[in-house]
Amino acid sequence: MIPETVDKIENLISEVTALQSEYVVRLCFKCKAPCCTRVHYLFSEKDILFLRLSGRKQRWRREAMTKKGCWFLGSSGCNLDSKSRPFICHRYICSDLEEEIKRGDPSVMDVLEAKFTEIGHLRSQLWSEYLDEA
Repeated sequence: MIPETVDKIENLISEVTALQSEYVVRLCFKCKAPCCTRVHYLFSEKDILFLRLSGRKQRWRREAMTKKGCWFLGSSGCNLDSKSRPFICHRYICSDLEEEIKRGDPSVMDVLEAKFTEIGHLRSQLWSEYLDEA
């Protein structure tokens, strides 16, 4: 069951990334106060479990601990592939990005919300499946 749940989560992450992509590219690089510069460590237990069960390498960089903002923010954006990012990085949509998405296609926000909810349920399911096998 774990491999199927991991696959479902990966597919949904790909879908939400694709749905947001054109808006993120258009808006986030111009942002004067990007969310990535205001956060530090965002990985939850469920994020770490997903990384481990999906076979993704965990990239904890000790040298970056003194860096202001997200440790994985580079000069051209996030250094992590989309499926290795904490769920909050997909889930958090600032008001400016939300407005931009709604201007482009008002239905996209509803689709995103439904997919975020489904990912949340699958992450809880993955946690339960892991505990059942432990």
